[in-house]
Amino acid sequence: MIQDTAQGTGRYLVINADDLGRSLAVNAAIAEAHDNGIVTAASIMAGGDAFHDGVRVALRRRRLSIGLHVTLCDGKAVLPHSEIPDLTDAGGYFEKGPAAAGMKYMDLRLLPQIEREVKAQFERVEKAGVSLTHVDSHHHLHMHPLIFKMLCRIAAQKGVRWIRLPEEPMPHILRSRSSARGVMPFIEWAVFGPLGRYNRKSALKYGLRVANRVYGLSRTGGIDEGYLIGIICSAGGPVTEIFAHPDLATASGRRELDALSSVRVSAQVRESGVSLAGYGELTGDLPRLAPAGGRW
Repeated sequence: MIQDTAQGTGRYLVINADDLGRSLAVNAAIAEAHDNGIVTAASIMAGGDAFHDGVRVALRRRRLSIGLHVTLCDGKAVLPHSEIPDLTDAGGYFEKGPAAAGMKYMDLRLLPQIEREVKAQFERVEKAGVSLTHVDSHHHLHMHPLIFKMLCRIAAQKGVRWIRLPEEPMPHILRSRSSARGVMPFIEWAVFGPLGRYNRKSALKYGLRVANRVYGLSRTGGIDEGYLIGIICSAGGPVTEIFAHPDLATASGRRELDALSSVRVSAQVRESGVSLAGYGELTGDLPRLAPAGGRW
């Protein structure tokens, strides 16, 4: 998958922090998790309340790969309501719930408006001076069968090389799921598994790469030190992504920040022989890989 990079082959671990730009507290947590922890990538929300501060965080950290966190639910659009009247309310906000938004977007008539908004989100980040290396989405709504192919086409046109497929194997979910999430991990597995197999074909068609494994879905809001160590110990190759949601404003976000900054977790990275990398490094955008060892 990454044999055409200057770095050769091996086992690479991408630690991605979602929601950059959502709030000042999220931005500060992501900066801390990168500066003093193992975070190598972040995904920015173009319509986030703290977007400009998120851009500042990104531009000051050249080793932090930045992706677009496409937002089509639970957030504010970039375009005004008048341009996408069927997607947002009068205040410019999307449907709050991802399930409701997903059902709404089954209407083919909405696709032109969705495409305009997605392009506007890419363009806002680009105009801010941020070079994008990957793409994913808020609440994984990009996995929607009518949206994914469109997003692959736009991302390829923009020179983005990686897209997320949040698939986790059932044995992993059984071992690591949080009781606080109840049956949700199993529902997500039943939904995202088939969608992942279907959408993988579109990613390949447009020349986008996907990580071999992507972890974090079954423990959304519940990632801790033990969870990270368990995945690092068993990380296959060549590319594994773990996504997290550090946030100084919430208990779960602070717990995730502590895990991402843990000395024990960094030590496990060193002992496991995996190389920490951002998606920019895996496509040759940056000159060298981070050393296998956790801290930057």
